[in-house]
Amino acid sequence: MKTPLFALCAALLVASALPHPAVASDALAQALEAYAKVNDYTATIIDHEVKGTDVQDRTYGYAFLKPSYVKLDIISGPGRGGGAVWTGGDQVSGHQGGLLSGIHLKVSIHDGRATSLRGDSIDTGTIGAMLDMFKNPKGTVTESDDKTVDGILTDELSLKVADLATMQGVTRVDLYISHTTHLPVRRERYVGDQLVKSEQVTNQKINTGLKPSDFPF
Repeated sequence: MKTPLFALCAALLVASALPHPAVASDALAQALEAYAKVNDYTATIIDHEVKGTDVQDRTYGYAFLKPSYVKLDIISGPGRGGGAVWTGGDQVSGHQGGLLSGIHLKVSIHDGRATSLRGDSIDTGTIGAMLDMFKNPKGTVTESDDKTVDGILTDELSLKVADLATMQGVTRVDLYISHTTHLPVRRERYVGDQLVKSEQVTNQKINTGLKPSDFPF
């Protein structure tokens, strides 16, 4: 028996109103395409971290040049005035703030003096590192469309972590991709329901003309 035309139209209207499962690769594919066009960028990263009863709030000035040049300055928070430079490899060149700012030391990229409260090294905050976490996921990735974050319309990629040992106990990572730039504007990490780290990317400027000489090591 043929379905009446009005019934078919009604069914289509109902179906269009129901939420559709997002395809996990859509926002990531756009982000990877956008990032392929990025040669360098600068940004301000507002960072919040929790480890046990300790809390660390910092604001970083961040500069990046492909393939692996990073300059980080602590604008506010613990260690204000300090900074570090990484040019690839397993060492960073860093300095403390205040009276010791003129003394530069080269230490392991994983040295406690060169990592954040939760042990993140300087290279983990790059756009490439954020996207690689979802490009080669150690767990299951899903996508939710049209989430507003800090006034910016985004798509959310959420990674349910399978191997907790490699993620310092983190069970979920959420990455928010801007609809405008198709680049990350916020990353959040959770242990269970507790937010243990958030990184808000602001004042991002793409392809500013940075050179290797801008990253004195």
